[in-house]
Amino acid sequence: MTAPRGQAVTGPRPGGGAAGRQAWILSTLCAVGFLSVTDLARQLAVSQMTIRRDLHTLRATGRVRLVHGGASLVPRELRRTAFPDGEDTEAQQRVAQHAAELVGSRDTVAIDAGATGLAIARALPASFTGCVITHSMPALAFLTRERAGRVVALGGEFLPSRAAFVGPTTEGAIAQLRTRTFFVSPPAVDSRGLYAQSPAEASVQRRLMDIADDVVLVGTHEAFETSATALVGPVDRVTAVVCDRRPPAGLAAALDRAGVALRVVGP
Repeated sequence: MTAPRGQAVTGPRPGGGAAGRQAWILSTLCAVGFLSVTDLARQLAVSQMTIRRDLHTLRATGRVRLVHGGASLVPRELRRTAFPDGEDTEAQQRVAQHAAELVGSRDTVAIDAGATGLAIARALPASFTGCVITHSMPALAFLTRERAGRVVALGGEFLPSRAAFVGPTTEGAIAQLRTRTFFVSPPAVDSRGLYAQSPAEASVQRRLMDIADDVVLVGTHEAFETSATALVGPVDRVTAVVCDRRPPAGLAAALDRAGVALRVVGP
């Protein structure tokens, strides 16, 4: 749930005294998720005591929580920043709940970045004591606060558009792991394959597919109506699909030819 080690806190030094510092701290937390007291004091050229006073003030607003050595956004604030559309939609909740029902209480699972991935993390039952692997910063924030069991955080370069970590460091960590199920939630799917918004995220998703016994595509019908540029892989890389509406005819036929199990979770 932390920014990658060695990541500099960048940006112009704020003015406006305490209020300016606190606004800068909050906006920077929205970008990187965690800030240490030491780095803040160095970047803002004030004492660590001053930084701690600022953090306590921000905590009183309910938007920031104090953790060992620094501060992070509270899970709801982090979620609102990363996914500004608000709470999970009803369709996301339905497919996420069904996906969570496929998880054994002691399973190791990997959860994709994005709003649907976060909904899956939220849908895991309180009885779950297995292990979750994820590169999603909002999912990490929620799981480490609200759920029992192990969490493996895949650090790396932070991708703000998906509130997720990507890059060689992320992929190197994945190569050392194995998971029973990877719940992939790409922003776009058609009869030719799954797509991500960037090659970096597509590469992380492919690596997670490689270490999974089963790959379950979880998404709402918007993924069938959206385009994205980076090919993750063909539909035959998927074991099952959980969605809220039946896919278009071409995609449904491609899934059938590939022997992919289709579960439509209607209202």
